[in-house]
Amino acid sequence: MNLINSTLPIQIKVLSKSGFNNYTLMLNTKKIQTKSMIELEINGEYLAELYMQDGIMQFKNLTKKPKITRFDDGLALLVELLENNLSFKDYVVNSLINSKNTQEYEIFKEMFFAINENVYHIPFVFEDKNCLFQMKKGLKKLEIYLYFSVFGAIKIVLLDDDIFIYSPFSKVCNFLSENLKINVFYEKNISPFFVFKKLAKAKYE
Repeated sequence: MNLINSTLPIQIKVLSKSGFNNYTLMLNTKKIQTKSMIELEINGEYLAELYMQDGIMQFKNLTKKPKITRFDDGLALLVELLENNLSFKDYVVNSLINSKNTQEYEIFKEMFFAINENVYHIPFVFEDKNCLFQMKKGLKKLEIYLYFSVFGAIKIVLLDDDIFIYSPFSKVCNFLSENLKINVFYEKNISPFFVFKKLAKAKYE
């Protein structure tokens, strides 16, 4: 099996479905038609590792991209949280109360609900792509969830003096292990610590 795009997973958008398990996909900037035994969401965006075997294209470790709200001030907030003594809860509550528009209100509302589940939740923008930082603290363990458009999900666990890094993509594990000079482990399912769920609107007659 020859490795294609040996460094990074490939970005996939599902354009349409025609017939049983037949899909039209956009792979980065190229449109193709293929079959998938996994039900794919129309207009859904995924990351996967792409391989070729005997002239047949195969996807491995297909994962759906989370929906991330764009927050242009997120990176500055993240730096402030990590480098200074920021009271994150006070910041979020004050920002929610003083939101200037609907977009700001929705962003800080997500952060507020995450705090109530003991999760620091900060969407941010990196290289004009929506990314996500989440962190939760335990008594002896600190966990970080990161989502970058090029790497997908990455989980970092700090336990005592040890650090453990996980990725759902073998290629990313190899790439980060080589460049960070630390073992990065494969973990099939890495999910955000918090996902905001909108309440269904009540129907009145």
